Amino acid sequence: MNIGQVLRKIRKERKASLEEIALVAGTDAANLSRVERDKQRLTPDMLENVAKALDVPVSSLYLIAEQNLHPVKPASVAGKVSAARLEDALSRFVLLSTQDQELTVDFMDLLLKATRK
Repeated sequence: MNIGQVLRKIRKERKASLEEIALVAGTDAANLSRVERDKQRLTPDMLENVAKALDVPVSSLYLIAEQNLHPVKPASVAGKVSAARLEDALSRFVLLSTQDQELTVDFMDLLLKATRK
């Protein structure tokens, strides 16, 4: 999956139009549409602006793209469930605000500390 496809996926999950995101990102809907269809490359500034418009860190966009390029290949049924849960959790995580993402990571750290005792 390329970055444009990731942008489209997140935009649609948020039920936002091309026009809404493009306006906030300081571009036009036609440019954003071409990016989503992999007909136009993103400049670093445009990527940052679109990510801000979607309230998603740029790093999360790359993480989702990478995850979909090289999906986890579980060796068992239990592994498939884990991979599906991971993908579901990731898609939900990127929809959170930056502050809520930080809280989520802090909570996971607390859970991990509790399970190590």
